This record gives sequence, C-alpha cells and structure tokens, in this order.
Amino acid sequence: MTGTGRYDAEALRVFAERALVLAGARPDDARLTADGLVAADLRGVHTHGVVRLGVYVARLRRRSFDPEATLTTVRDGGATVLLDAGGGLGIPAFVRAMDLAVARARQHGIAAVGVRNSNHCGMLAFGALRAVASGAIGVALTNADAHVAPWGARARFLGTNPLAVAVPAGEEPPVVLDMATSVVPHSRVQAAAARGEPLPPGWALDREGRPTTDPIAALAGALLPLGGPKGSGLALVVDILAGVLTGAGTGPEIAPLYDALDRAQGVGHLCVAVAVEAFVPRAEFAARMDVLIRAVRALPPAEGVDRVYLPGEIEHLRALEYAAAGIPLPPHVVAEVEKVAAALGMAPPQPRG
Repeated sequence: MTGTGRYDAEALRVFAERALVLAGARPDDARLTADGLVAADLRGVHTHGVVRLGVYVARLRRRSFDPEATLTTVRDGGATVLLDAGGGLGIPAFVRAMDLAVARARQHGIAAVGVRNSNHCGMLAFGALRAVASGAIGVALTNADAHVAPWGARARFLGTNPLAVAVPAGEEPPVVLDMATSVVPHSRVQAAAARGEPLPPGWALDREGRPTTDPIAALAGALLPLGGPKGSGLALVVDILAGVLTGAGTGPEIAPLYDALDRAQGVGHLCVAVAVEAFVPRAEFAARMDVLIRAVRALPPAEGVDRVYLPGEIEHLRALEYAAAGIPLPPHVVAEVEKVAAALGMAPPQPRG
C-alpha cells in the first residue's frame, strides 16, 4: 500500500470492517464503524477516517472498547431518551442514537437522545447526515478528552468538543456544519508532528502556556479555543449538554483516546432530530432552502476567493469526486493502515492502478 495513489472507498471499507472483526468487534458494529471512518475520508476529513483504525483496534484488543457492549435504555420519556453505550465502540452508539432520535421525531416533531459511557464517535457529520436522509434536521454534539485550554487558562481542561448540524434541501446538497470548538482538531496537530511540520501561529500553547508553533510542544501543552472566549464558551456548553446532562464524563474525567488504552473513555453524545414537517410542509422547506443556498452561493466573492461555498459543500463535492476517482489518502494515513494490516496479518488495500 506504500506510495501515492487513490484508494477505492469500498475496498477501504471492507478492510476496515474485517480489521475490526478480527480485533473482536461484532459484525454489525464493525460495519457501522467502518462506514463512519470511510465516510470521513470520502469527505476529505482524514483526521477522522481510517487513520483512527489503529487506535480502535488496539482498544478493542485491550477491551477498553468493549466488543461485547450493548446499547441499553436508561430512561425513556418518549421525545427524550437516555442510552448507555456500555463502554463499546462510539460510532455505532452515536449512529443508533441519531436513528432513534429521527424515529422519535416522526412521532413528536422533535426528539433528543443522549448517550453516556461511550467512546470516540468519529466524524459527527456522519450521524447528522443520517437525519437528513430521512428528511429531518440533525444536530449532534459530543465531548472529548481534554486537549483545550479554556479562554484565559494555560492548562488543558476541555475537549475539542465538536458539534454538527445537517439540514436537508431540495435539489441542492444539504447544508452541513461540522466543527470543532477548538481552532483545529487534536489530530491535525498529531498529523503535523508525524510530518515534522510546524503549526500556524494561534493554534496552541506549550506546557508553560506560551504560544507555540512546535507540534511536539503543542501536544505536551494545549490547543486554543476557536475564536477565543466564544469558542471556549461553546466547548463548555457542549461538555454540559453531552456530558453533564447525560451523566457521561466531562473535561479531564474523559480518558485520552491515544493514552490510557486500558481504560474506557466515558464520552457522552447528544443527538437531536427535528422533523421538518412538524413546522412546515417538507416540499416548501426544501424549495426555500434551495433559494437560500443559491442566493448565498451567488454572492460576489471576496478578493482572492473563487466563489462562495455553503457549509459542507466542499466536502460534498469532494465525496462525489472521491467516490468516482478514489480517495487520495495522505502518506501518514497509508502508513497507519499498513501498521494495522501487519498487526492483524492482513493484506492492506492497494491503490488503484
């Protein structure tokens, strides 16, 4: 697999699914997890794609991702449900929570499903877009292990705590906002360290709380919140809604994904689905969304910008291209997949001729 080239999405998905099963995951959990990882690579979000396969396999083999965990109901209030993931794989728990939220929103107009005792759940857009596929608006929040210094602090306390909102349209692609509340995801810093590249200014602090462009120093220090106090506030709110509200871990209570491999993370998620037709007819909503999207896209671009894009549009176009032409995986992702293959005695996927 070493070298450059494009990789077939289905071949990557099959490889990831087989690797997870060999590591102990149940087939249905492995399938959903592989789907989520490759969906990220298709959208060019390689920080949440098959590069995560190695740590998922390691945790499954150590059972800190419990391969036998089942998703259980703690409390069911109809339009609100609290689930316990039992320390299992995070992507299947997250996806099933969103699917349940969509089903309940059909009955109640809007529904919220919380999950506690979970683990890293991959790219949030993967779950939020499942709501769109059913004609609903999907909102997803998750907390994460502490890598971010709150505004004014120099010590890490909050996770990158992302949020995603996916909104269906008509003829236009859905609007998909998927963002960390830190300046960048922690994995972007890891990737820069692996490549030996400096960070842009304003991303991170070193251990002493000084601004740094050294990714090694940043990994020992802390990331900065997006937009200063605004991102810091958003990160705290996500920690409250996904962690405090669900009974999951918060802040430093969450085990680091790449460290403490013998301990479950204790992550929390919150999935909300809004049934469009509970407010307006779906066709009317879709038509108005198309008008809005086209109006934004038609705005005159700023200097140095080719054209205006809607949130998620670039990723949507990239996914269409990569599905047809193959996924150009970065070298450090290729190396990670090869490591997984070697550890499990598998043949790694090969790039297209």
